[in-house]
Amino acid sequence: MDLIIFDDPIISNNFKPLTYTRAAFELTLGSKTVLDRLLNALKPDEAFLVVPHYLKEVVEERHPTITVNPAAVNEDVVLVNGFFNPSFKDYLKKVASENKRFVIFDEDLLAAARLDEFHLNKIMQAIEERKPYLSALPDATPSFNATNIVNVKYPWHLLDLIDALLKEQAEEMGVAREALPSNIYVKGSGEGLRFGEGVTVESFVTFDTSSGPIILDDGCRVESFTRISGPTYIGKGSLIKPSSIIEGSIIGEGCKIGGEVSNSIILSYTNKAHLGYIGHSVVGEWVNLGAATCNSDLKNTYGSVKVNVGGVAVDTKRVKLGCFIGDGVKSSIGTQISTGRKIGVFSHIGGFIDQDIPPFTFCPKGVDRGAEPMTLEEVLKVHRRMMSRRGKSPTEAYERMIKAIFETCMVERGG
Repeated sequence: MDLIIFDDPIISNNFKPLTYTRAAFELTLGSKTVLDRLLNALKPDEAFLVVPHYLKEVVEERHPTITVNPAAVNEDVVLVNGFFNPSFKDYLKKVASENKRFVIFDEDLLAAARLDEFHLNKIMQAIEERKPYLSALPDATPSFNATNIVNVKYPWHLLDLIDALLKEQAEEMGVAREALPSNIYVKGSGEGLRFGEGVTVESFVTFDTSSGPIILDDGCRVESFTRISGPTYIGKGSLIKPSSIIEGSIIGEGCKIGGEVSNSIILSYTNKAHLGYIGHSVVGEWVNLGAATCNSDLKNTYGSVKVNVGGVAVDTKRVKLGCFIGDGVKSSIGTQISTGRKIGVFSHIGGFIDQDIPPFTFCPKGVDRGAEPMTLEEVLKVHRRMMSRRGKSPTEAYERMIKAIFETCMVERGG
């Protein structure tokens, strides 16, 4: 069965600012992206990706073996939402085997479909333009509904996946390949630890596997007096600085982490090298959080946290929820971020942040002391400098993507 994995415009809008710079299915959770996990479960004969036009080039760079936004496909191909729940794979195969044409919904989200050529092209066009797509679906096609067949609808739902995904990835790694270092303390079972190649763990580190596995991927380093509680994943080449506390979190590749991180996801090449707290949050790539940057993840009233999604205050029905920080954000020392806040891509923030910050915004002393839009030239200059410190540089396609986002967000950022 051939598949088109599509970046759902509804989910992508819900996930902003994390999805300005990537398709939602490119989010990395542990050692795999959402897309990796989906392809591994569904095992298509051939796969295609459909993403917004402005992301096409960077998605092609990240997935060079997969055709992105194909000009033409066989109408027998099955459209699959990028956040299709892999546990429904047998259900999808059953529906596909019994129906030449079909549509599967999860409430107002399209989970999967096989359409005639006209409607297939129409919906692909809507997705590439990141527009609502439901009007492109034919009325007469057999329709099915399944609850939780799309298992992530808002970014805070990602935090619910940490436990199951890391248990799954630990099982795939098999048993520990070598004896544990004698200079560490393990609370719980040592079987819950997985070390990759070239991992360094200094003396007086505590691993607590009583609540889930701990995975240290290739080349990462954990320095002395750190405590890591599972389920936790530390990405390739990442550095965990001395006396850090990390629990129930995913740390991406090439990160530098200090202080405390709790029940959060931090994507690759992000620095949080000093004391400070990040909890129940999702942080993008190439972010630098200055010393003593902290977010609140609990209201004084112990009430449910609300998050602004597309201009609507969505009740998350969660007492514990932090913030969502887009790629390329920089925070000054002592920055404080209140519950449920969203920080737009490539913004610079400081002081007390009690409102959402648009993309490309310079707000160094807190919202109440003024904010102004950044220039594109300054954004690119700073980002090139940050990447060069890791021996990397942005590709031409990546910079064209930044320029496209900058132009799209002109009204949102105020000029």
